[in-house]
Amino acid sequence: MASLSIVIPAYNEEDAIEAIISQCLAAREPIARETGLSPVEVVVVDDGSRDKTRQLASRFGDVKLISHPVNRGYGAALVTGFSAASGDYLGFLDADGTCDPLAFIALYKALSREKADMAVGNRLHAGSKMPRIRELGNRIYAAVISWLTGTRVRDSASGMRLFSRQLLPRLRPLPTGLHFTPAMTARAACMGARLVEEPIPYADRQGSSKLNVVTDGLRFLGVILGIIFAYFPLRLFGPLGIFFGAVALAYGVWPVQYYLAHRALLLPDMTYRLLTIVTLAVCSFTALTFGLLAQRLSDIALGREPGRLDSPWLRRGAFSFGSALIVAGIALNSRTIVEYVTTRHIQLPWVYVLVGGLFVICGTVLLSFGVTLGIVNQLPAADYPRGEM
Repeated sequence: MASLSIVIPAYNEEDAIEAIISQCLAAREPIARETGLSPVEVVVVDDGSRDKTRQLASRFGDVKLISHPVNRGYGAALVTGFSAASGDYLGFLDADGTCDPLAFIALYKALSREKADMAVGNRLHAGSKMPRIRELGNRIYAAVISWLTGTRVRDSASGMRLFSRQLLPRLRPLPTGLHFTPAMTARAACMGARLVEEPIPYADRQGSSKLNVVTDGLRFLGVILGIIFAYFPLRLFGPLGIFFGAVALAYGVWPVQYYLAHRALLLPDMTYRLLTIVTLAVCSFTALTFGLLAQRLSDIALGREPGRLDSPWLRRGAFSFGSALIVAGIALNSRTIVEYVTTRHIQLPWVYVLVGGLFVICGTVLLSFGVTLGIVNQLPAADYPRGEM
């Protein structure tokens, strides 16, 4: 029979710790009866509290209590609790009294019903007592994860979850701070883990919150984007490169039309326009090639199928097109080069030098990309498909 460990991370929660422990102990019997999970143990991790949290928690004989000598962070407390837990399934909830441990029944049933890897307590519903500003932030984080990973997420930072112990090693590394939960959601979604969200009651917290809406909110967003782009870097570099390229093309329409009509580019502001176009074009090529290389390295590290990035046609195309651009750039400036070597002066229009330089730079980027991609594709992939569940 599978067992369950409920982990409660606590830092300066003297106002709520006794009530939440009592609730968890009282919930053991109905959880075991409704889910078949038995035994159900309760693990409390005091994260270096400076109030009476540890003393109050130590009064409960049926609780496994671990204490950090100093505050190490919410995520670190959970990791300590998971290591000390003996259950086949791991659940956790916050010590502030906002969540009801009886909700683990619904989470386990949803986990089993959907054959999911993780059940997340969804706090964003009509009966939730979550402050509006925090609800808005959670919806934004969930939208970002859903959009960039393709996995539908509603509550990205829920502090009540249930999952099999076997999933835990594949979620690492995770941060030690309050951004542990959104990082866990982002990594699970990137891995292709099956997430199921079940509405849970969410009450007003007891005591004061440790969450800073601005600083912690930015940290949440940063860790979400960091994890997603580690798995899918092309989703960052690709749109960026396309944007730069599109602006360069749009900005270059008028100079081309003017040159075709007058066979010259003599307007006063034309120099700055062309320099801007060259800069944007180089940025576009650089972003796209870096994104493709980063995506290939991520695929290798995570054991994912490479798809078209392992195609010899991509390498050969980049090598050939890059070489052609370099040759074209040199050919375009051949008269300029000869003129400068023989006379130390250049009489030809400067636009030849600018366009030729653009061709050589972009060609060098593409040529380097083709060569580097060929080298990267010789690296051994991971022994097992960590990029998929």
